[in-house]
Amino acid sequence: MKKPLTLLALAVFSIAAFAIFPTENSFKASLLYTSTVNSSDTVKTTPKVKITPKKKVTKKKTETATESKTTAKEETKTESTDTKTTGTNAATTIATEADVCGFDGLTDEEPVYNAQVITVRKKFRYMESEDFTVKVYVKNTGNMPWFSPDSKCIGARVYLGTTREVDRASAFYNKDSTGWTAANRIRLDASQMRVDPGEAALFTFAGKADSEPSVYREFFAPVVEGVGWLTDAEFKVDIYTGTTNETAEELRKKLLYTFKSMRVNDMQVEGKRKVEIDLSDQMAYLKIDDYVVREFKVSTGKSSTPTPTGNFKILLKNEVRIGHEPPHYIMPKYQMFTSMGAGLHALPSLGNDGGVFWTEARNHIGIPVSHGCVRMLPEDADFTFEFTEVGDPIEIHW
Repeated sequence: MKKPLTLLALAVFSIAAFAIFPTENSFKASLLYTSTVNSSDTVKTTPKVKITPKKKVTKKKTETATESKTTAKEETKTESTDTKTTGTNAATTIATEADVCGFDGLTDEEPVYNAQVITVRKKFRYMESEDFTVKVYVKNTGNMPWFSPDSKCIGARVYLGTTREVDRASAFYNKDSTGWTAANRIRLDASQMRVDPGEAALFTFAGKADSEPSVYREFFAPVVEGVGWLTDAEFKVDIYTGTTNETAEELRKKLLYTFKSMRVNDMQVEGKRKVEIDLSDQMAYLKIDDYVVREFKVSTGKSSTPTPTGNFKILLKNEVRIGHEPPHYIMPKYQMFTSMGAGLHALPSLGNDGGVFWTEARNHIGIPVSHGCVRMLPEDADFTFEFTEVGDPIEIHW
């Protein structure tokens, strides 16, 4: 009687263990879907890059190498991250090691190159002059394969390139360090020859931490050789070295305002604040002295109800303002700059249309269609509202 009971207990334990412990695929998803991507980080959004292929070819399916899967799993046990999740739960496959040419996935679709940063993995803090390694997982969300510079196949070579300023020489670059092909380019890992749509590419690069306590921020984005930049997937890497003299609040403010690649500690946050609106290209610029803290697209007044030009000051700020005339627009993060009611604010909405007007307003960002106010995307309006104070100057010009 004891033997059947023992077998029954083992069976119950096995079923429970299978339910509790993650499968390889679920583990892989939890590894990849953490990211530094933040909606306020990307300033300029560009359409997906499209090119016409020279010819149609045939794709050969290959399975992901077992060794690559094992390596990815082991890395999660030894590496730490200070990043956050993107909010997606779909499983992503690490790209194959084989150099396989051909692709039949196009059919009648136009070729599209696009990407999504999944995670940036690194230690949170380093010692002065310590060598560091950063791993960046990027998902191919287009419909064309990416190829390694080592591949013998005909196809697009994809790298990470430096941004803000574009193609600047990275402070992290060392000609003897892993991953770099130039001071502004990082290659696919040598184990990856091809990255199909839906798969994840891995870019690993090394560098040396600052020789004194600091935080250094560098911006990157995927770039398709001969095609263009995939700026929707732009991201930042912050390297913390030692412990700086700033308080946590001081450092947080500097990090918030650091809009380009630079030593964050050198950021000046106590200068004169200013909002500049350029009607000619529908752009807003938030400045401290001459330094641009943020720049982003807006929607200003249409020709029949133009946004006034000149020099103004912020007269008042409301978390939410409701228009006093029908149809009573709801305007979050409102900042009035004329006595007639013109102001800066987030996308307006109506309380009874199920979000139709709000969606329309979002689609009009970059187009002058407002009744005279300066409309902003919600994340840009949030930042602007926190950045300014009553009395700060606003300059509006063509």
